[in-house]
Order: sequence, then C-alpha cells, then structure tokens
Amino acid sequence: MDYSSLPHFCRQEGSGSSKHSSGDADNCFSLDHPFHQELYSFIQEQALNQELIKQGSLHVKIPEQDPEDAKIVEVIEAEFHKLGVQNGSANGIDQA
Repeated sequence: MDYSSLPHFCRQEGSGSSKHSSGDADNCFSLDHPFHQELYSFIQEQALNQELIKQGSLHVKIPEQDPEDAKIVEVIEAEFHKLGVQNGSANGIDQA
C-alpha cells in the first residue's frame, strides 16, 4: 500500500478537527487493517479500469520539411518580392 497516496484525513495524524477527534490514533486509517487493505486495493483496481477522460487535446506529429520544398518556397517568395518592387509595392501587393 502506498501510504503517501492516502488523503490527509486517512493518515495517522487524523483529520485535524478537534471537534470530531477523540485524540485516539486507533480511530484512523490503519495500513495493517484487512478491511482498509481490501478497500485500498479495490479503489486502485477501479481506477485502472476507468476509461480515460477526453481532455480535448490532440497530439499531432508534424513531418520534417523537405529541404527541396523549402528552397522552392524561398524562390517563389523572392519572385513575388521582385514583382512587388517592380510594381512599386514593398510587400508585393498593389495598394492602389
């Protein structure tokens, strides 16, 4: 049993509430008690059987860019820029 995974109110120090605490450590969760061991095992088993919750995220693997394709894009962008300069536009779009 993983003691560190237990909620604070199940540990030996108790819930911290003096109103409901008798001061007796025997009234709290016991790692040695058969019922508590069975309960802990049941909860772990149920957690493993639960279907994953959809969080709305999606992991996408983006392929590496082909260097030849990158060169083609650079040439096309350069040509558009040249056409824009020839037409008097700095960004290649006629702003008339």
